[in-house]
Amino acid sequence: MSTDLEDDLSRVLGRVAEGAPQAPTGFPGRIAARSRRRRTRARALVAAVAMVIAGVTVRGTVGAQPAQTRLPEPVEAVWPDAVWKIPRQLPGFPEFRPVIFIDDRTLLLGTEKSDERTDAIYAYDLGAGRTRKIADVPSEKWEYASSYTVGAGRIVWATVDRDERTRFWSVPVSGGKPAAIDTGGPVKGRGEELTVVGDRVAFSLAGGGVFTFPLRGGRVTPVAGAERHHILRWPWVATPSEHTQAREPSFRELLNAETGQASSAVVRPGERYVRCGVTTCVGMRPDDTRFYRLRDGSRERDLPVSPVLGLGDDRFMAVDPPGAAGGPALLDLATGKQGDLGLPPSAEGRMIGVEPGILQGGLVSYVLKDRYVLIDLARIR
Repeated sequence: MSTDLEDDLSRVLGRVAEGAPQAPTGFPGRIAARSRRRRTRARALVAAVAMVIAGVTVRGTVGAQPAQTRLPEPVEAVWPDAVWKIPRQLPGFPEFRPVIFIDDRTLLLGTEKSDERTDAIYAYDLGAGRTRKIADVPSEKWEYASSYTVGAGRIVWATVDRDERTRFWSVPVSGGKPAAIDTGGPVKGRGEELTVVGDRVAFSLAGGGVFTFPLRGGRVTPVAGAERHHILRWPWVATPSEHTQAREPSFRELLNAETGQASSAVVRPGERYVRCGVTTCVGMRPDDTRFYRLRDGSRERDLPVSPVLGLGDDRFMAVDPPGAAGGPALLDLATGKQGDLGLPPSAEGRMIGVEPGILQGGLVSYVLKDRYVLIDLARIR
C-alpha cells in the first residue's frame, strides 16, 4: 500500500474519530471516561488500515493474501480486562438477568415476576461477588420496565403499558425507593433508548422522535430536526429505524442532537440490508457478498457473514471462524482480534448464538453452562 494512500486514509479516518461522540458537559466521570475510551477506539481504526484477517479482506487491494487461519483463543484470554464469568444462580438469590454495567466493576441485575415484569434491581460487585439490592421496581399490570441507563448518580428507566404509554422512573445508585419522574403525564408512544445528559434525560420513541426532559421532572421537549430519529449513541441520533421495510437502509441519516450537524451514509445501487452505526455501515451487495465500510463509503471490506443486527459499538460482530470445530467467536474489526465465545455448535451445525447489535450498548451477556459470560465492549481497546 502506497504512502500517499495511507496518508489519505489516515486523514479520512481521523475525521471520523474527531466526529465520534463526545461526553456532554456535566456527564459524571465514569461516563466521560467511557466516552474517551470510545474515541480512542475510533482512532484505532487508523492503525488497522492495511488489516487483512481470516475471512475479512480489503476489496481492490492488489496482491493481498489471506492470513493463515488460526483458531481463536478463548474470549477471556484475548481480552482479560473486559470479560467476567459469574454464577448463573447466586446463593439465596432468585433467578436474574444481567441488564447494564453501572460502572467498570458493577453490574445491574434484574429479577422478574412470573409474568416477566421486572420485580427488583440489584447491584453485583464483579470483584467481590457480592449482591446489593437497589430497589423494588413498581409497575402496574401489563406495564413493563426496560431501557435502563445510569447517570448523575442515579439509575433511570422507562415503563411502557399495553397502550404504549411511557412513564419514567429513577432511583439513586446507592439504593432507595424509586420515584416517578413527573413529565406532566405519560408520554404517548413506546420509549426505547434512554441516556442521562447532564441534568436531563434524553430518550427516543420506537415510532421515531427524540426528546429530553429534566432529570428532576419537567416538560418534555422535542429535539429540533429529530422528529423521525432514534438515539444511536448520544449525541448521535439517526433515521430510519432499526426495523425497516422494503430493505430500506437502517440509520442512514445521522444527526448530532447537540450541534445540528447532519450527514447521510453512502448506499450504492442494489445494496440490501444496510445497517449503519455512528461511524460504519454493513450490508449486502447485489452479488450477495457482504461488506463493512465507513459511512462515507471508504475503506470497504468483505465480511465473512451478515451481521443481522449491525455492528456492536461500530466494530464488533460474531463470526464462525474458518476451520473451527466449536461455535462462534467475537471479532473486533478494528484490530482483527478474535475471541472464542465458548459456545458449542448446534445439532444442525455451527450457528451464531450471540450477536452484539447496534443498540445493545456496551454489555454482551450469554449463558454458558452454569455461568453467565459478561463482555464489556467499552473495555476492549
